[in-house]
Amino acid sequence: MTSQTNERITIKGIAPKFDEQILKQRQTSRHNQYHLTSESFGVARGEIAFEFLANVIELANQGYELSSKYPIVTDPRSYHAHLRKPDAIIQSDLEALDAQVKQQYIVDLEAEREEYRQLLTAQLLQTRQLAEAKKIADKQAKVLAEIEREVADTFGELTVPD
Repeated sequence: MTSQTNERITIKGIAPKFDEQILKQRQTSRHNQYHLTSESFGVARGEIAFEFLANVIELANQGYELSSKYPIVTDPRSYHAHLRKPDAIIQSDLEALDAQVKQQYIVDLEAEREEYRQLLTAQLLQTRQLAEAKKIADKQAKVLAEIEREVADTFGELTVPD
């Protein structure tokens, strides 16, 4: 995005703009993550077998399905099983994730745009400072040249008799 050659700030490229394709790509990636992790599953738990089975039945009545993706744990006082969420809940979760991804994308864009703004401000400030420094140096060089001419006119050339 930037390079500093001899302490000179230059901006490369332009600030990104909202791109629907990039948003869709991010949302698709987040959907894949959702489906590949336990986010798309509910968990039935219970300290005793009866409590665990009652929770499984309750979730099954709500549309959850037992899954072979995760093992059913039947350790003493720690029963639990993952059940796939119903399609309606999954769809609702995905819509909420889409909104979160869009918000994060907007936050990322705004942060990048702010970085470009700051760099452009620094670049323009540096350019003006360099121009002012050049004016001052040119003015000093001009004054020095005038003074040298005055000195040369005052003293003239040294004449040495043979």
